[in-house]
Amino acid sequence: MEQNRIIETAQKAFDNLARGWSTGDFQSYINMLSDDVVLWLPVGKQRSQPFGYEGKEQIIARLRSHQQAGDQVIFSPPDHVTSNDTTVTFEFESQGTIRNQPFKGRSAISFDVKNDQIYGVREYFGDIG
Repeated sequence: MEQNRIIETAQKAFDNLARGWSTGDFQSYINMLSDDVVLWLPVGKQRSQPFGYEGKEQIIARLRSHQQAGDQVIFSPPDHVTSNDTTVTFEFESQGTIRNQPFKGRSAISFDVKNDQIYGVREYFGDIG
C-alpha cells in the first residue's frame, strides 16, 4: 500500500473518531476497524498497568459505554503528523468531559493501517477520570 493511501486512511479514521467523540456517533469510525483490531491504552489512569482491547467487539463496547455515559471530547486539528510504512500518529489538543469530569490535554493517537482498515490503535490521552 502506498504511503499516501496509508496516511489518507489514517486521517479518515482520525476524523471519524473525532466526530464520534463530539457527536456520540462512532459508527463511521467502527466501520473502519478490522475484525481483529487491537486498541492499546499505554498511559493514563492505568499508567502502571497498560492494557488493551482485542477485537472489534470489545472496542465497540468501550465506545458505546462512552456514548451512553454522555462523554464528549473535542479534538483540535492535528498539529503534528508522523508516519512510517504502516503507522500514522497524530498529535493534537483535546478537551471535554469524561465520566462527568472535565478533561483537557495534549493527546496523541496512532493508527496501524493495512488493506484500507485500522488494525491497531494506540491512544495517549494522559490521566482521564
